[in-house]
Amino acid sequence: MTTSANVVRKGNILERFRGGTKGRRPFRFNLATMLVIPYVIAVTLFSFGPFVVALVFSFSGFSAGKPELFQAGFKNYIDVFSDPQFREAYWNVIRFSVMATISGFIGSVGIALVLSLTRDRIGTLARSIFFLPGSINGAALALIFIFMLEPTVSPFGFILRALGWEKISDYVKSSNAILLMTVLRFYLTTGGWIAIFYSALESVPIELVEAAKIDGCGPWQLSWHIRRPVIMGFVWFMVIQLIAQNMMIFGEPYIINTALGGTSFISPYWSPNMLGSFYTLRLGNFGMSAVVALSQVLITISSSIFIVTKTGAFTTQLTD
Repeated sequence: MTTSANVVRKGNILERFRGGTKGRRPFRFNLATMLVIPYVIAVTLFSFGPFVVALVFSFSGFSAGKPELFQAGFKNYIDVFSDPQFREAYWNVIRFSVMATISGFIGSVGIALVLSLTRDRIGTLARSIFFLPGSINGAALALIFIFMLEPTVSPFGFILRALGWEKISDYVKSSNAILLMTVLRFYLTTGGWIAIFYSALESVPIELVEAAKIDGCGPWQLSWHIRRPVIMGFVWFMVIQLIAQNMMIFGEPYIINTALGGTSFISPYWSPNMLGSFYTLRLGNFGMSAVVALSQVLITISSSIFIVTKTGAFTTQLTD
């Protein structure tokens, strides 16, 4: 009897142990884990690390370029948020970001859908033409932009001079700077996204396409109702990327401002990144520059979280 009781008691203990660990999945170190480790290290060193440094610097004072950690309190935040140039820079870049993101969204998806309808030589040539601008660096494109718009050196200068424009400042002004920068960014980024969307559209199963044709779908219905939903995850990912890139624009306006000098339609504080550069290089105040950087991080992360959680484009069977 005693032996039977001990066996029953041990069985109950074993059952409780199993019940307490039910649902727990033991950690297993495998090849997939090894592949993730370099990415985690890179993110820690080059993303999370600089964020922590910027957060510390934002509360620090600087004397002769040397940090006095946590000595400034909220002074840097007050100085930056009360600076009229800070509000002007954000007003410029918000308007630019809205226009550039919407135009990039509509242009990339629309052109990719049209290209997906073509299968002849003209379509192949058009795809190559649209894909090429993505290989051009932003700074180089800004210099090309200035060259093409300057009547004295542009190959289209005779047309510009016939319209009464003798120099670039005659028709390129601060009032249309947002539009011109949008065109520049559209030309720079759209080609690469068209290539991505076109490849995604081509991945639609041929059986699905044939079934839609049998049901009476024409070319436009086929593109909009069958192929377009396939790329919506890519589209929202593009929007996240464009918001981040547009909010942090620096190279193109800086190059234009430097090249045109006193006749530039771009101010030295046109974007938050340019203002942060001024705080760092001219004032030697890394704390104020860190505040600008943190404000950009907050906006881009907030917009990314909103898009990921509200659009449903990134929901899969594993995340339901």
